[in-house]
Amino acid sequence: MDVTVIGTGRMGSALVRRLASQGFTVYAWNRTREKLKDLPAKPINDVSEARGLVFIFVSDDHALNMVTKGVGGEVIALAGTYSVAAVAALSTRFANLNIGLLATPVVGGPSDVERGTAIYLVGGAESTYQRVKDVLEKLGVIIRLPTAESAMALKLAYNALLIGAVALLGEYLNLGRTYGVDYEVLKDLLRRTAFRELADRYIDRIINPKSLPPFTLGLAAKDVHYAVKSAGDAGTPMVVTSAVKALYELLTAMGFGYEDYVRAGLLELGAYGKRA
Repeated sequence: MDVTVIGTGRMGSALVRRLASQGFTVYAWNRTREKLKDLPAKPINDVSEARGLVFIFVSDDHALNMVTKGVGGEVIALAGTYSVAAVAALSTRFANLNIGLLATPVVGGPSDVERGTAIYLVGGAESTYQRVKDVLEKLGVIIRLPTAESAMALKLAYNALLIGAVALLGEYLNLGRTYGVDYEVLKDLLRRTAFRELADRYIDRIINPKSLPPFTLGLAAKDVHYAVKSAGDAGTPMVVTSAVKALYELLTAMGFGYEDYVRAGLLELGAYGKRA
């Protein structure tokens, strides 16, 4: 089966490279054609030219609705993070067009996608899944969910948990440093507890941010917004996540949207302004 990737930002580009490394013929489209340069894919001029299994990796609900108007292909895979309402609406639309649709949101970063160690939460009809199973199984770990909506809800729940956890981790570091505790001592404590993996993975990244973060604070704000919205639509309150949402939206409004999302807990303005 031919495979198309729509949206070749960092995640989409990594997916193109993974697919090509597994021997698939890959087609790609991006609004900014410059981002197709040097990718192992055949550029297409319009989304209507998409073919085969079509992964969509665009930024938000609005972009998703725009690129799915007239999109070609046999099976659509929603690989980005979107609201459950947007996924439900597309499920209905594509069912009426007799086009298969799956939600395949990814847990992991670009390097995980390229290495084949990312986790794909795959939701949708079993008959649709079976049509593209051989492709998906070469991408990473598959966790099957009954519907596209349930797969996206699980991705939003996971992202909300992780985004909230790293915000608290930043506050833990900030409070400890305020009272003279060295970062290595703060890290050593966590490494002796259930928080070991969190400390190993994120503390150095919080303290020494990279110039090009793998996931920005602005995108995190979007994800927790969708999580709270999707929960509210179902009558399920997310009180703690609502507070996390307010924090990330505030930071984005203050101009920190392009910072690494893991640094949100260092909001204490004097420290954050100095890039503590």
